[in-house]
Amino acid sequence: MKQIITQHGWGLNKHFWDDYKVDFLSNNWHWQDNERGYFSKNNFDAKWIKSDSKKEIRMTLCHSYGFHLMQKKVLAESTHIVLINSFNNFLPVSNKRNFILRSLKRMETKINKNETNEMLKEFIHRSFIPNDMNNSFKNIFYKSLESLNKTLLLSDLKELYLDKDFPVFLKKDCKIIFIKSENDFILDNESNNNFLDFLNKTLYRKPILIKLANQGHCLNNLNLYEILLNTFND
Repeated sequence: MKQIITQHGWGLNKHFWDDYKVDFLSNNWHWQDNERGYFSKNNFDAKWIKSDSKKEIRMTLCHSYGFHLMQKKVLAESTHIVLINSFNNFLPVSNKRNFILRSLKRMETKINKNETNEMLKEFIHRSFIPNDMNNSFKNIFYKSLESLNKTLLLSDLKELYLDKDFPVFLKKDCKIIFIKSENDFILDNESNNNFLDFLNKTLYRKPILIKLANQGHCLNNLNLYEILLNTFND
C-alpha cells in the first residue's frame, strides 16, 4: 500500500496540495491532507491506515512550518519524509536574526490591527516569487480569507520566534527527501541549511537533496510526482 499524509505550512490550507495530488491518485496512492484550520473551524489530523503490505510506503509531505505541525507519531512511523523548504528553527543565528525577527513582529502587528488579509496576501505573493501564484489555489485562498482564524494564525506565528530542539524522534533509517528552492524569499538560507546539516549528522541514511531552480518558497508549475518517482522504492 502506498500512502501519503500532507501538512501545509503557515498561512496556507490543504488546498495547497490540490494540483500535486492528481498524479499520485492516478497512480494508486492513498492521499490524506492535514488541515490546520487557519481559514476554518474544522481542523483535521490524518492517521496511517493499517496495512499488511510488505512493500508499504508511508510518505509524509511537509511544506515549511508544516514539519512542526505534523503529528510526531505520523513522522515517526513514516518510511519517507519529504521536506519542502523546511526548517527546525526559522530564525537564523547570524546577524540576520534581528532583521527577520523585526519582519515577524511587523506581521504580528498587522494581525493585531486587523490588517490580516492584506498581510497574508503580501506573504503568499512573496512565497510564490519568482512565479505567479497558482490560479486554482489563488481563487480558493482569496475566498478562504472570509473565514480567517486570526487567533490561531497569530499563535503559530509566535512559534516562529522560538528556538526548538532538534527532532530526535525521527527514525534514523527513514528516507528523507530534502527539497530546497533556490529562489526562496521567505526562508533564510542559513535556517534551511542548518536543518539539513543536522539531518546529515544524525540519520543513518543521508537525506536526498533536490534543488529546484526558478522556484520560490511555494512551488508552482512542476510535477512533484515525477521529481519524487525515483525515490519511492530505492
